[in-house]
Amino acid sequence: MARKDFSDEFKAEAVNLVLEQGYTVTKAAKALGIGETALRRWLGHRQAKVQPGPGDLVSLTPDQRRIRDLERQVAQLERERDILKKFHGLLRQGTRSQYEVIEQAEKVWPVAVVCRTLGMPRSSYYAWKARQGQPRAQREALVDQVKLIHEASGESYGSRRMSQEMRRRGHAVGRHQARGLMQEAQIAVRRARKHYYSKGGKSSAIAPNRLNRQFAVAQPNRVWAGDVTFIGTQQGWLYLAVVIDLFSRRVVGWAYSASADTQLVVRALRLALSSRRPAEGLMFHSDQGSQYASLAFQAVLHDEGITPSMSRAGNCWDNAVVERFFCSLKGERIRDRTYRDRAEARADITDYVLFFYNQQRLHSATLNMPPAEYEDLKVEAA
Repeated sequence: MARKDFSDEFKAEAVNLVLEQGYTVTKAAKALGIGETALRRWLGHRQAKVQPGPGDLVSLTPDQRRIRDLERQVAQLERERDILKKFHGLLRQGTRSQYEVIEQAEKVWPVAVVCRTLGMPRSSYYAWKARQGQPRAQREALVDQVKLIHEASGESYGSRRMSQEMRRRGHAVGRHQARGLMQEAQIAVRRARKHYYSKGGKSSAIAPNRLNRQFAVAQPNRVWAGDVTFIGTQQGWLYLAVVIDLFSRRVVGWAYSASADTQLVVRALRLALSSRRPAEGLMFHSDQGSQYASLAFQAVLHDEGITPSMSRAGNCWDNAVVERFFCSLKGERIRDRTYRDRAEARADITDYVLFFYNQQRLHSATLNMPPAEYEDLKVEAA
């Protein structure tokens, strides 16, 4: 198999997960679908100077670097404060051991960060966790599992997906029993507000609706879909562009910016191309937004041999997969959260996309498996 040539932006995203967000090499590599050896090599080759972000036009000055370093130190101290506050709060609630508290805290922060803050070796925690691997028949243990799943899913799993996740974890729990366990645990799904969309119908003059709502795709890297959404922060709007592979519903490209311009969607697409290296015949579907209709974006599609497809004007159902992803993101993670700045929002959303949505969240379109697991299963079966 030919060796993949990843873009510098993709490498920077991978290195950022380890150095700035505290994820282990193993966890970051799995989320991105790359080898650990490659990621370790990129970490070793990282230059000492701070690299400008994707939206920067020039290198940072020494004073700007010092300010950026101080901001990172402040953010780290605030995160450590939040961890200690949650840790002691959970202990006061009567949790049985420190290890169980860490197990709950790792749903919010990486284990490496939690253990480092608490001064506890990760090896001790993982050894304890390994001893808890055997299924427990007691009802109390099942209730505890339901609570953990409820928290990890962002309070978004109903009885159907709760029972599916319990069975994936080795517990023979049906939907009705899952509902009873949830009632016993005094938890319920936190419903997101419904959105009502227009049913427009004018076709684009740039590209027809070639996809035509045929969202069931038999092979990976044959049809991708993209869109842009916005997230509010105390610093201002943060715009997110994503690229989703319709085969597995996996997010394969993403980019952030303070402005919703053409470069935002181009960077998301190029990240996906660098990561996936699709063969000829790929189709890319989007709405008729100005970013996707621009000459610059259409030129990238043409140069890469990608066939464009566009929804009818104002018809969100023509791009329902991406719309549903944004609905899940905002309903399960963003919801009522207040982000201090764009950096905090970006870190939290990246955690949701790469480590929860792609790796853990059950999806009905992929045989009730997480997108990454579904891809691996289909590749092995091929």
